[in-house]
Amino acid sequence: MVAPLAGKRVLDLGAFCAQRPHGLAAAMAARLCAAYGAEVVRPLPAGGEPLATQPPLLPGGGSALDRFLNAGKRRGPTSGRFDMAIGDSGALEAQADAVPIRARISVFGPGDDPPMSELGLLALSGLLGIVGEAGGPPARLAGHQVAYAAGLAACTGLLAALRAGGEEVVDVSLFDVTAWLNWKVAAGVLVLGAAPTRGNARNNWHTMPASDGHVALVFQDKDWPALRNMLGDERLQAPRFATAAGRAEHRPEFLSVITPWFTARSRAEITAAAQARRIPIGPVLAPVELLRDPQNQARGFLAPDGTPGLPLSWNGARIQPEAADAA
Repeated sequence: MVAPLAGKRVLDLGAFCAQRPHGLAAAMAARLCAAYGAEVVRPLPAGGEPLATQPPLLPGGGSALDRFLNAGKRRGPTSGRFDMAIGDSGALEAQADAVPIRARISVFGPGDDPPMSELGLLALSGLLGIVGEAGGPPARLAGHQVAYAAGLAACTGLLAALRAGGEEVVDVSLFDVTAWLNWKVAAGVLVLGAAPTRGNARNNWHTMPASDGHVALVFQDKDWPALRNMLGDERLQAPRFATAAGRAEHRPEFLSVITPWFTARSRAEITAAAQARRIPIGPVLAPVELLRDPQNQARGFLAPDGTPGLPLSWNGARIQPEAADAA
């Protein structure tokens, strides 16, 4: 099978982006292009690879972020012909004027790019208003979901521009992407008449202790009869527990009733019992356990050394990118 971007050359200018979210988004977009078969060149500034010291750090040294985002790329100069380039406005203007198709990462769109962090984007989009427990401090999303989603948007735009032919600038707004990630707020206003807030959307969401760790219990009202029957405690038949609002109002009492059932069983026992009744539940796994997870193994999501894969398909077939040539 011929990869869709085989024979194309992509210039990854993420290392020259002035701000961290832009650089991460550009690196992710280029990483996806590499997985689609493109030759991706990533030039570096005088100070070297900016991702090399970024956490999480690996036990043997080096950055897991660097290893993941730069897989399938090679170091090299900006000379030669490139089909596409990815970066912020400054990097593109300085080094990629002749590239016909360019993905330009910015905060709000073309124009001045104000200082912005991923945390700031989460706050502006309203995501910090729905993440975390009510009454507690705001909690940011794990990892770099904003930058990675922007990278996916940039790669999608590049593919569309390449398909259309000609010259084009693909503009990706980090804020627009983050607002799209927070689509549940708009949906909540349209459907319920009010935006969800921290705590409101998770009255039925709990992390429960098991005998060997924890499980995530996420259920809706339609799942309550099956969950109640699985737990088998007569106290749960009380009218105050019949609705999500009632369980939220009596949350401490509710948790005190259901917790002993979970603590007396292993994660595997709990998961099997819940899945047999089609109750949404799943074990909380440690990183090393993810390598042995049957679903991850079946999907090929993680390499034996823990490197995440990109389950990309083209015309229904899985793309297997070649290993990067280190330069």
